[in-house]
Amino acid sequence: MDIATAALRLRDEQVSARVVYFEPESATNAELDKITEGVIAELKAMRNVREAQRPAAPQSHSDREIDLIAVLRQRLEQVLDPRGGSFLRAKLDVLSRRVTTLFFERALGHGASPEALAARPITLPEQGLYYAVVRSRQTLEADLKSLRYESPSVLERALENLASVERDLQLTYLSRKAPELEQLLPLVLSVFGEFFRETFRRNVGDFCWQVVRASKVARLPIEPGKAIYKISPAGFAKFRETFERLFLEQLLLGVKEPLIAQIEAHQGRFAPGTLAFVADPQVFSAVCAVMCDAFYDHLHSEGVLELPVGWRVREPG
Repeated sequence: MDIATAALRLRDEQVSARVVYFEPESATNAELDKITEGVIAELKAMRNVREAQRPAAPQSHSDREIDLIAVLRQRLEQVLDPRGGSFLRAKLDVLSRRVTTLFFERALGHGASPEALAARPITLPEQGLYYAVVRSRQTLEADLKSLRYESPSVLERALENLASVERDLQLTYLSRKAPELEQLLPLVLSVFGEFFRETFRRNVGDFCWQVVRASKVARLPIEPGKAIYKISPAGFAKFRETFERLFLEQLLLGVKEPLIAQIEAHQGRFAPGTLAFVADPQVFSAVCAVMCDAFYDHLHSEGVLELPVGWRVREPG
């Protein structure tokens, strides 16, 4: 379907293209011109048939809503069809890398205050030692700098050795956490994969109806020459806000119980911090970012959504 859509788009561009010869006075091959004219005539006939099959312009916002809901549903069901599988496989691979990064960042306390690290339950000696060094880093650096050195280079090497000690502790701690991630990651990905293949795909019609109605994109003016079901860049911000809000609602409702069931089935294998990680909003935010951006790209390639320049840059907050 993707190849066919791309081919049809290229065909329309070729038929509509204006040909400019490098030397206008140059003679052309008559036999080749005849073949070219025949091909162009055939392509124009195909385009005319395609345009004739397009629905007429709607007479009301309600008609346009119906058309837009139907197109969105068809395109999303198409990309989520398990018989294809390549889309979801690729996105689950991306999610695997994102979840892995988030898991290790949380374990290392990225962005956490010294007080927050002190409040975490310590389940590994390597974790306690690493956290102690991280929490005391500024004090240790200040103590090192307060001493008298023969030369600045000696202080510089001392600070480098401190950083090396921290890195070694970090690697040792992560190596102890890696087996736990290896057990957790397949469980999490299987729950998310099942949600997209079954739950979300089954409810995608109702989801599209809610998105179109709540975002009111069907009420925006239609630009001349644009398809009646196309969402313009002017409507993308509201469409995106609504799409991702409703998507997150369905995601949380759809994976909560299966995740709990999977974790309970492996009770005792995971540390408390790992269980807290599964419920971390950052995980669901990452899933939302990966999947929704992929949906937007697909809708854009299908001619349903016009994306504004720089749309991937998200506003702060």
